[in-house]
Parts: sequence; C-alpha cells; structure tokens
Amino acid sequence: MSIIILTSLLFIVPVHTNTFVRAQSPQTSTQNSTEKIFTKEELYFGLSKPGGKTISELEWQLFLNRVITPRFREGLTVIDTHGQYLNSSGKLTREKTKLVILIYENSRTKNQMIEEVIASYKRKFQQESVLRVTSTVKVSF
Repeated sequence: MSIIILTSLLFIVPVHTNTFVRAQSPQTSTQNSTEKIFTKEELYFGLSKPGGKTISELEWQLFLNRVITPRFREGLTVIDTHGQYLNSSGKLTREKTKLVILIYENSRTKNQMIEEVIASYKRKFQQESVLRVTSTVKVSF
C-alpha cells in the first residue's frame, strides 16, 4: 500500500529544484555571458492508448508540429524514453514515453499554453494524465 501512496505522490507533489544550466557557443566565455532565471518544464507524454494500441511516431510528430511547436517557437527538446506508473485502477503500466523539455521566461501566457498542450494531448489520445515537472533554473547563453 505504501508503494501506491509514494507513486501517487510523484504525480501530485510539485517538484521544484534549482538547477544551473549553461548553454555556450565555442566563441563565448563564461565571464562574458549574462545569467537569467527561467522556468524549466518537463512534460512526460505516455504513448500507450486504451485498448493496448500505441501512439505512432507519425501521430506524435503531427501533435508536436501542430500543438506544441506553435506555442513554443523559441525552442524545445524531445527525448524518447521509457516509463512506468500505477494507473488509476492500481495496475502497473510500462510504456514508451516522449519527454518534452521547455525552458522559458515565466509568464501566465506560457503556463496557459502548457495547460492547453496537456489538455489537448489527454483529449486527443484518451490519456489519464501527462506528468508535468516544473523547476526554476539559472541559464546563460
């Protein structure tokens, strides 16, 4: 029973960490760069559909191109990964996952855009949830 509670907390408790991220080109030195505080979002999109089917790479690319990219034109990162979680009926589910990482200046507009992306994905692919992890990061370019 305690494993269910701990796993549930993973989806309920917001995670806030301070992480230092540095993106540099070869010509730039650390001393010449300006550091800024940004928000980092990690969005975990499971690729399993109800009934045992899987969201195809084409379906994912269409969703990425039509829903996510127009809202985050400044840039994003997508990583193919595998995950597991306890679903709402208590069954352990393992699935392929797309991890989308966004780093941006915090604003209500960006937060609303992320909520729209999550709602759209859940509706389109009949998903129970999309895991969202938010943290504050210090970046320099």
